[in-house]
Amino acid sequence: MLTTAPSKLGADCDMSNAKSVENLTLVAVITCAIELVVSGAIAYISHSLLMMADMFNSAIEFASALVAYLVFRMLRKNQRGLFDYGLGKAENIASLLIALFMLASTVLLVVLAIYRFLNPTHIEGIGVWLALALSIIFFLVNSWILLSNVRHYRVSPSPCLSAQIRLFVIKIAMDLMVIATFVVTLLVHAAWVDYLDTVSALVVVGMLVHSAWNLIRTAMPDLLDQSLSEPLQMIINRVLVKHFEAYMSLDRVRSRTAGNAVFVDIFLGFSPDTTMAQVQPVIDDMRATLELEIPHAEVSVISRATTG
Repeated sequence: MLTTAPSKLGADCDMSNAKSVENLTLVAVITCAIELVVSGAIAYISHSLLMMADMFNSAIEFASALVAYLVFRMLRKNQRGLFDYGLGKAENIASLLIALFMLASTVLLVVLAIYRFLNPTHIEGIGVWLALALSIIFFLVNSWILLSNVRHYRVSPSPCLSAQIRLFVIKIAMDLMVIATFVVTLLVHAAWVDYLDTVSALVVVGMLVHSAWNLIRTAMPDLLDQSLSEPLQMIINRVLVKHFEAYMSLDRVRSRTAGNAVFVDIFLGFSPDTTMAQVQPVIDDMRATLELEIPHAEVSVISRATTG
C-alpha cells in the first residue's frame, strides 16, 4: 500500500482522530507484513506466478504502510518543528522510490511470465488450497481497512490516506482475482487452465505499471516545485484584482505544493505614504480569502514601500 505523508495532518485532525489514523495505519503494517510472509511461502509451495506477483505487491504495501505509520506518528507527536514546510517532500520521494520498485518488480514478473508461456505448468496441491483460503481471509481484512480509510479520509483528507485507499482498492481486486483463478484451477481440468495463472500474473503487472505511473506523475510536479494549477491561479488573480487600488506594484507571485499543503507567496509594493495600519487590513483580507478558497493553503503577503 503505497503511502505518502500529509504535511498538515496536525492542523486538520484533532488529537483523537490523529491517533485513530495512526492505529489504523499500524494495523495495515501488521496485515501487510503477515501477507508478505504468507504469500511468499505459498508462492514457493505452489509455484504460482500469481502468488509471486502478490508477494511483490505485498512487499510494496508493507514498505509504504511502514513509511506512513512512521510519518503519522511523527506528526502526532508534534515533531514538525524541524520541517517548516511539512513533510510533503518526503512523501513524494517515498512515492517515487516505491514506483521505481514497482517497475523493477514488473520487469522480473514479465521475464518469468515469458518463461511460463514457453513452459506451461499446472499448479496444484495444498498450496492452491492455502492460497484460496488465505485470499478469502485477506479479502475480508483488506475490505475492512479500506472502509476505515475512506471514513477517515472524509473527516480529514490527506495524500497518505488517498494513496492507501487507491492501493487497497487494487489489493482487494487482486484478492478477488486470486480467488477466481484458483477456484477455476481446482474445478476446471483443461489445457488452457495451465496458462491462467500466468495470464492473471500479467494482469497484476498491468495494475502495478498503472499505479507506478500515477505515483511518478503526481510526485514529480511537487518535487520540482511546479506552480499551482490554472484554476487555483485564477483564485489568486481574483483576489489581487479585488485589492488593485490598494497597492502600487505587484512584484511577484510564487506558489507550490508539498503533499496536501499549498504555499502561496505574494510580494506587493505600497505607497511610502501608506501606513501599516492601512496596509495590514489588505494583507489580512487577502490571506483570509485565499486560505478559505484554496484548501490547506498557507499564504504569505510580503509588503514593501515603493515609489512606482
